[in-house]
Amino acid sequence: MAALALAEVLAVLLSVLRSVVLPRAVPTRLARLTFLVVRVSLLARLRGRTDYETRDRVLALQAPLGLFAQLLVWALLIYLGFAALFWAVGDTSPGDPVARALELSGSSMLTLGFDTPNGVLSDFVAFSAAGVGLTLLALVITYLPSVYGAFSRREAVIAKLVVRVGSPPTGAALLERSWNLGRFDQLEEVWEGWEDWFIEVSESHTTFPQLVFFRSPHPRNHWVLSAECVLDGAALLMTACDVLRQSRSELCVEAGVGALLVMTEFLGVPDRLPEEDAEIALPQETFAAAIRQLGEEGVPLREDQDAAWREFRQIRARYEPLIAVLGRMTDAPRSDWSSWSASTARHNPPLFRLGKR
Repeated sequence: MAALALAEVLAVLLSVLRSVVLPRAVPTRLARLTFLVVRVSLLARLRGRTDYETRDRVLALQAPLGLFAQLLVWALLIYLGFAALFWAVGDTSPGDPVARALELSGSSMLTLGFDTPNGVLSDFVAFSAAGVGLTLLALVITYLPSVYGAFSRREAVIAKLVVRVGSPPTGAALLERSWNLGRFDQLEEVWEGWEDWFIEVSESHTTFPQLVFFRSPHPRNHWVLSAECVLDGAALLMTACDVLRQSRSELCVEAGVGALLVMTEFLGVPDRLPEEDAEIALPQETFAAAIRQLGEEGVPLREDQDAAWREFRQIRARYEPLIAVLGRMTDAPRSDWSSWSASTARHNPPLFRLGKR
């Protein structure tokens, strides 16, 4: 019994270390199960509800509740594990041994000191429980600021994009607004900033996967939609506009595709990598309408727009299926350029299917 209890405590501690301490994207079954329970419970409330405002309001609870539930499950399992250890090593004090073990475990983990064990082995277990309890508290104190700090940095860049482009943001609107404001030649700053954003998001959203499901404070803003806007804007500039080459736009696309690949591979989707010559869901008519609008605003365009469409399609084919997967998974709001369907948040990523890893 003592060996099983010790193994349970060590397994939970390993889950904590892999989720909080290890600076690498390593999912754990315990974290997946906890988040899955929260996700399924919230999606059950949305059954039959199609209006986006209701879905957004309910799904906004998903990541915070999942994060809180994960911390609670860690603490509860460690508490029960040490209670089993106290019961296994035995205590000479009178009373119900199970109740006594539960009291000793809680007193030791929280370092309250209102109850003390009798016996050398019980003392050792009490010291161990106190050390683990304090360590868990210290990790939580550092864990939550790290998660919410990464969330705040992500949202600050998105809010700045919405100020520039409006909501919902699109790549064509990004170019049009920049041209009308006389900032077209300063788009390099946008591409550079979003290159950094993609790199940071790929790191933070795999180290702390709950961030994928944290929703923006404004219901119509979303990190997936913003990423699509910037990638489309860079692709349009590279393929349809007759301007000096902006190398940062190419680097931004590379960083964006790389970040989306890292996140979707971590989540276990898609099953195969996107191909450049694949068909895309975006209709050519949408592309053509955007080009006409840019031309009416005075943006210099290439003469051969059929060639521009072919080149744009090749670039978008690299990220469209990745964006669509994340958009469906997070039930992101849509723009006219979005390729995912509405009301599809019931899709559960393999990250949260227990048999995946």
